[in-house]
Amino acid sequence: MSHRRVTLVSDYSFDTLGGAETALFEQARALASRAEVTVVAPLSARMPELARGSAATVVGVPARVRLPGLGLPLVPNTGAVRDRLRRLLRERGSDVVHLHSEFGLAAAATAVAHELGLPVVQTVHTFFWQTTWPVQRLLAVGAPRFHRALTGLASTTVRLDARPGNSALRNMTLTQAGTVERVLSPSAHQAETLRRAGLPHVDVVPNALGTPVSGARVLERVDGPLTVLWIGRLVPEKRPLSFLRAGLEAVGRLGPGRLRLLVVGDGEQLAEARSLVAGCPDVELLGRQPHARVLELLAQAHLCALTSVGWDNQPMTVVEAVSSLRGVLYCDPALTEGLTSAGILSPAPEDRLADTLVRLVHHPEEVVAASAGAEQDRLEFAPSTFADRAMASYDLARHRL
Repeated sequence: MSHRRVTLVSDYSFDTLGGAETALFEQARALASRAEVTVVAPLSARMPELARGSAATVVGVPARVRLPGLGLPLVPNTGAVRDRLRRLLRERGSDVVHLHSEFGLAAAATAVAHELGLPVVQTVHTFFWQTTWPVQRLLAVGAPRFHRALTGLASTTVRLDARPGNSALRNMTLTQAGTVERVLSPSAHQAETLRRAGLPHVDVVPNALGTPVSGARVLERVDGPLTVLWIGRLVPEKRPLSFLRAGLEAVGRLGPGRLRLLVVGDGEQLAEARSLVAGCPDVELLGRQPHARVLELLAQAHLCALTSVGWDNQPMTVVEAVSSLRGVLYCDPALTEGLTSAGILSPAPEDRLADTLVRLVHHPEEVVAASAGAEQDRLEFAPSTFADRAMASYDLARHRL
């Protein structure tokens, strides 16, 4: 099929523009050169901005309730929602539906697409749901009921983690993913986990970055203090406090003015982070920043840091860093995409991470080499590469109908 009409669907709100939302936006941009793209998501004030930036038709679905604490808009799979989606898919002439979530809107879109004879693919942005809160038993009971109430789907009960609550959270994704023709995973290690969980039709399709990164240049040297930029939600699974504690230890060992740490993002650990770094001029907490500003900060920094372990699938942080021709200091050996030449792997314990930071200050040539390596690694995330792989998956999904 030479020209497609693709409808992208997400339950997540563009008000937050986290990793999954940014990935969806960038994928819409990547697909726009090959297809007529429609994006369906909970109504957001940012939708006109996204429409202008992606050349896509962006459609908002009202959500009257948001999940407390997480901000997830709740759009249940109701007859009214299905009616609206049915009209939209017909009006847009869609020939494939591409999901980016696993809740009520995604389930409604799947039901309507199948009714109309359209294939459905689903990108799983994370299969590694987990919580540090002591609510495992509550989640084990409540998560399947919550998911069924939103989607109308009977939950799978595969044991996906030793902790029952985490397993129940991951089964929400497995339940929805089991209803589609093909599943897309941005990383090989998550794809293998999905296959072990019982999903046979999984394709590895890494994320993309179509936004031009102005001012990105390969580093020739490190001038001034080594500047390391950490980007993400300040939540336990991302380990921002571990990064800050390691950084403070490294600053103490090196002396002032040799290592500069910047943290972009907000979240439940922001107040604790502020308390931790108070009085240290070599560490700055910049709060939440627009995506364009994040890319500028990456181009101005020497290195990006990603300190999660066992949580991330294929983080947009890596895509953004290597596309900005910056190396990535990371702690999770399961991560591979974009890190073959641009990655600097560090042991995860805080004292060992501090050792790595000190070593890089003494040996900045490692940072320069990672920046040069990013020039090759960033090809993995080119919009044309994503579009080629996505279109191939759409064709495979069509054959399964």
